[in-house]
Amino acid sequence: MRDELRRSRCCAFCSLERRALHQFFDGLLYEKVTDPGIRSSLVKSGGFCPRHAHMLAGFGDALGTAILYEDQLKLRLEALKKMRTPVASRRAPHNSDRRGLIVCPACRFEEKMQRAHAQTLLQGLSDPEMVEAFAHSPGLCFLHVTLVMNEEQHVEEKRILIEVQEEKLETLLAQLKEFQGKQDYRRSAEESSEEKDSWQRAIEFVSGMKNVF
Repeated sequence: MRDELRRSRCCAFCSLERRALHQFFDGLLYEKVTDPGIRSSLVKSGGFCPRHAHMLAGFGDALGTAILYEDQLKLRLEALKKMRTPVASRRAPHNSDRRGLIVCPACRFEEKMQRAHAQTLLQGLSDPEMVEAFAHSPGLCFLHVTLVMNEEQHVEEKRILIEVQEEKLETLLAQLKEFQGKQDYRRSAEESSEEKDSWQRAIEFVSGMKNVF
């Protein structure tokens, strides 16, 4: 966690979770697509959510994806057949949560990683080296700040986190205002590198990195 805070140019949690998800899918496609236990688990869960399904497709592993999705297509075919009766058609999808959304294995893995990272950071913020690394990092995106603050206990560590985050946000706001003020062609040459990408970092602060949330 400390090393990631020191080297990352964005939210360290986003960076860690995107890397963990990449490893999750890479491992799945490389050695687990024919594992009966894994395939059975995916059938029971109803497969991946749309975001993670498209992330899986991005690996370009045609054979591995075909093997996994043969099971998923069969599952949907069974669901279609059950929908022929009026009563069944009004029921929630198989293995869905209370909002009617399919429970995605990658989402469960992602949630586990989020909790682990939150606990690691909170426990680490009692160490001056971790505090220093966090203070010199770009900070966390607001969505990850919220997740960390929802953890129990660690009152002092949360206070430190909020103080650092407020300072990061004030700096980003100042850079964003400077960027807007220098869009006049007469001042565009004055832009610093921090100001030029401030609008992109503003999006990442509010919404997290792409394919993380």
